[in-house]
Amino acid sequence: MKKYIVIICFLVASYSTKAQEVNSEKMEKDLKVAQTVLKSLVNNNQTNHWNSGKSNNEARYVEGFGVIIPLPANSSYVYNFSPELPSMPDISGVVIRSLEAVENLELFIDGDDDKREENASKKAMSEAERAERVVERAERAVERAERAAEMEVRRAEIQARQKELEARAQTIVGRANFQVLRMDSLNEVNNESKIENIKSFLLEYGHLISQLKDDEKILVMEKADRARFYYGTNGMEDLKRGKLSAEITMKDIRAFQNGKISREEAESRIKINKGDEIKPLAKDLVLMQSIFNRLYQSDLSETYYLESKMPYEQIDGLGVIFYMDVVSSIGTGKDLWKVPTQKKENLSQADRDALIKDMYPKFEAGLKENILEYGQTVSSLANDEQLIFKVSITKCTDCGIPKTLEVQVSGKTLKALKAGSITEKDALNQLTVKKGELQ
Repeated sequence: MKKYIVIICFLVASYSTKAQEVNSEKMEKDLKVAQTVLKSLVNNNQTNHWNSGKSNNEARYVEGFGVIIPLPANSSYVYNFSPELPSMPDISGVVIRSLEAVENLELFIDGDDDKREENASKKAMSEAERAERVVERAERAVERAERAAEMEVRRAEIQARQKELEARAQTIVGRANFQVLRMDSLNEVNNESKIENIKSFLLEYGHLISQLKDDEKILVMEKADRARFYYGTNGMEDLKRGKLSAEITMKDIRAFQNGKISREEAESRIKINKGDEIKPLAKDLVLMQSIFNRLYQSDLSETYYLESKMPYEQIDGLGVIFYMDVVSSIGTGKDLWKVPTQKKENLSQADRDALIKDMYPKFEAGLKENILEYGQTVSSLANDEQLIFKVSITKCTDCGIPKTLEVQVSGKTLKALKAGSITEKDALNQLTVKKGELQ
C-alpha cells in the first residue's frame, strides 16, 4: 500500500512540475499584447506610439524573476556649464596683427625696391627718372598711412561686433535656463501621469500574463532611447538620474482581481522608483564587462566578435543583463567576404555562410565557458541574483543557427564553483540557455 502511495505522489509531483513549465509561444504572445496595452495607456491612445525596433526594447520573461517590460523615458538631459559665460577672446588683435604682417611684408618689398633703385641710380638714370621714383615712394607712403587709419577703424568695428555677440550669447543662456526649468516642471507632471497609467496597466491588465507564478513579478522599467538635450545650470546632478520603474508581484495582482484587496491597498503594494539616482555598477562587474569587451574583439576571438561595446542593465532583485551584438564578417566586394577571426578573405556567399554556420557551436560553447571562468571573479551578486548575457547572433540566412542566444547563471552557482563545492560540469548543467528563432 505504501508503495502505491509513493508512486501516486511521484506522479502527482511530476504532473505539477510539467504543469508549471512555461509555454514559450503563449508567453511571447501575452507579452506582445501586454506591451501594446501599456504603449496605448502611456501614449493616451495617441497614434504616435514609441517603438525603437531593437530587441532589447521588447518585453521579456526571466524565469524565477518575472516579466520586464521596457518603457521609453523620452528624457531631457542637461549639460553642465556656468550661467556666466567666460569672456570671449579678443579676436580684434589677431585680425589687426594679420593685417600688420601684410603691411610689413609690403614695407620689406618696398625697401628692397628702394635698394635696387639706388643701385640702378648709380648706373645710367636720368634726373626725370629719379624724380619719378621719389614721387612713387611718396605715394606708397601715403597709401600705407591710409591703410593704417583703415585698420584702426576696422579694429573698432571688430570690437563692437564682439561685444554684440557676447550680449547675444548671454541672452541665449538666459533663454536656455528658462527652457530647462520649464521642461523640469513638465517632466514632473508627465511622470506623475505616467505613473498613474502604469499602475492602471499593472492592476487591470497584468493578469493577462497568466503563466507567471505568484512569487514572480511584473516590472515596468523606463529606457532612455530618445533623449533630448538642453543646456542648463543643474549640470551633472541631472545626468545622475536613473530610470522610472514600477513593479508588483502576481500574487498581489491576483488578490486585487479576485476582490481580496482594495484598489488602494493594491496600489500601495506597487513599488515605485522614480529614478532619482543611478546605482553604479559594482567594480567586479565593470571588470567583467571590460574582460568580455576585450575577449570578443576580432583579434582575440576565434569565432564571432563584438560589433560594439557591451551595454548593460542592472535591475534590483534580478541582477545584471549584458547585451552582446556579435558579427562575423565584412563585405569586401560583390558577393565577396572577409572573416577576420579566421583570417580568410575573398570568400563567396556560400563559403562564408558555411563557415559561419560551422562556427556557431564553438561560439556557444566558448561563451558558456567564459561566463563560468570569469564569472567566478564576481562576488557582488547575491545568491538569488542572475548574471545574464543576451546575444544577438550574426546574420546568416538559411543557416539554421539561432537569431539570439541567452545564457543565464545565478550568483549561487558562481560562488559554489569558485569554492570548489561543484565542478565545472555541474555548473554548466545549471546554466539556463535560451535560443531564439532559427535563421
